[in-house]
Amino acid sequence: MPKLPKTGPETLERFDGLAEDFVARGAKRSQMFGMPVLKKGDKVFCGTFGDAMTFKLGSPEDAEAAIKRKGVEAFEPMEGRAMRAWVLVPLEHSRAWKKLAEQAFEQLA
Repeated sequence: MPKLPKTGPETLERFDGLAEDFVARGAKRSQMFGMPVLKKGDKVFCGTFGDAMTFKLGSPEDAEAAIKRKGVEAFEPMEGRAMRAWVLVPLEHSRAWKKLAEQAFEQLA
């Protein structure tokens, strides 16, 4: 398995701020591959990946629409293996994190 990127303090701080709102609404903090994530029930809907955040959107079409935004790309934790309906948004585009987290949270019934 390839080495996972380290999450920096600014990314963790922004993740923590984002997480507070979702935990108050019933989400749970957890870890996946040693990285902080948020779950609704037992399903991960967002998490950190290095100095970026990942979001599981409702469908591949939702992910394609999100990828049209500046700085958003398909989430490929291993080259050539994109995760279905997941997107990756780097720290420099963190202003989009709240909206994408909301979309990911809401798509889980």
